[in-house]
Amino acid sequence: GMAIRAAQAQTAEYIINNLLVTMGLKVDEAVSQAIAALLHTDSHVVAEVLESSVAIQELELALDKAVFSALERGDLGVPEIKRVTSAVNISKDLSRLGKLAANLGRKVTEVGKHQEHEDFSRLQPLAIAVSHLCRQTLRSLTRLDPVLARNAAEGGASVDAYRDYVLRGLDAQQHAANEQNLHLIFASRCLEQIADNAVHLAENLLVFLADEREPENSHTMAS
Repeated sequence: GMAIRAAQAQTAEYIINNLLVTMGLKVDEAVSQAIAALLHTDSHVVAEVLESSVAIQELELALDKAVFSALERGDLGVPEIKRVTSAVNISKDLSRLGKLAANLGRKVTEVGKHQEHEDFSRLQPLAIAVSHLCRQTLRSLTRLDPVLARNAAEGGASVDAYRDYVLRGLDAQQHAANEQNLHLIFASRCLEQIADNAVHLAENLLVFLADEREPENSHTMAS
């Protein structure tokens, strides 16, 4: 009984970790695609972002199912239950990031249809900072690396500085309160939400990875 339960618990965790890592890679793709679309206004990119977004939601469902069946079988000890709960939080963050990337991609496409030469270049420093922050966060997930996660958790400040730069520039042109400015504000708001989410994800990852490092034999102590 005990050994089989322990093996099942380990299998459940292995499956859940794998789903998280796969999800992380997909989200990294979606965010990169959306930001590339923003900086190069390629209207065809949005299809890829939406595909990624659907894949992310499917992975989230698979993860929920895996968690539910592991809890239902009752082969998880207290430390594993903590880890699994923390994995669910991370998958929610990932799913939100995927949706934000899809929103940004959609908006860029919409703008591209109505205007030939929308110029989002003002957002470039912000977009690059956000992209870097996301990559760092998602890499810390796919490598299960607490050092990277800690760096990412502290990386929000640089994003704030770039956002202020973008908004200051928009205030300076306020007399031209045109559509272009609204699009810039929307896109920068979207980038900002992506960054906030990435920081939140990094903080959840730190908790998850701290639990991950607890002694492996904790479930055998319960016998």
